[in-house]
Amino acid sequence: MTHEPATPTPAPEPGEQPQRSWVEGFRDIMVAPTELASTLGQHVGKVFVAALLLLTVTSAAVNWLHSRSPALRAQLEELTLQQLERYFAKNPQLSSEERQRIRETVPEGLRFSLARSLLGGLFTNVISLLAVLGLLWLLQLPFAGNLQRVRFAVLAAALGYSCLPGALGELLNAAVQVLGGSLQFQLSPAAFVSPFEHPIAFSVLSRLHVGTVAQYALLGIVLADAASLRSRLAGVAWSFAALGIWLGAIATLGRLMA
Repeated sequence: MTHEPATPTPAPEPGEQPQRSWVEGFRDIMVAPTELASTLGQHVGKVFVAALLLLTVTSAAVNWLHSRSPALRAQLEELTLQQLERYFAKNPQLSSEERQRIRETVPEGLRFSLARSLLGGLFTNVISLLAVLGLLWLLQLPFAGNLQRVRFAVLAAALGYSCLPGALGELLNAAVQVLGGSLQFQLSPAAFVSPFEHPIAFSVLSRLHVGTVAQYALLGIVLADAASLRSRLAGVAWSFAALGIWLGAIATLGRLMA
């Protein structure tokens, strides 16, 4: 009985990149962001959808953490009633009975609902990701020289991978709030702003927690490599410029709706 000799595995061609799983990019963004640029064009759809699901689950987890703290629930209820009073002031035609009925719905509306948290998180995160992605593409012009320097799909993958540190930071920030028993007790500039006196500024600054800073710093490093920029600081400035414009838009919309 003869045995066929084992077929040797062909060695990769010189300069050929070994095939890597798209999931590994979520690890690389944390530990080796400089190695990520060469694989960003692969599996863009999977990366973007995975990032969206990650952010949606994170939003629901944050809502659940807040719902487990009586102190945070009381503060959220007070903030909601404060907003309602502003609404009532702009709508004097509402009777006192109607106003009271609306007030009585607040505790139930703040009760944690997994379905509502997931749907709300999915909606807001789709808008946020697409807005930031569009800004990153437009800001290629001042930071990378032209709008074709980095493909849109590559930008989408880079942003998707960078969502992991942002999501981890958001969970950490929520845990700190629960432990501190206060919405203001957090790892962001919002710690120095009262949510009751300056609700819009508090909402915007709350998004600048440690996870967001890490996310956009790492994203900038990846963008600099993908666009072959001379300095990685230029890539970081590019990513934070997109974030700043997006937060400014949120603040403006908040003021218009106040």
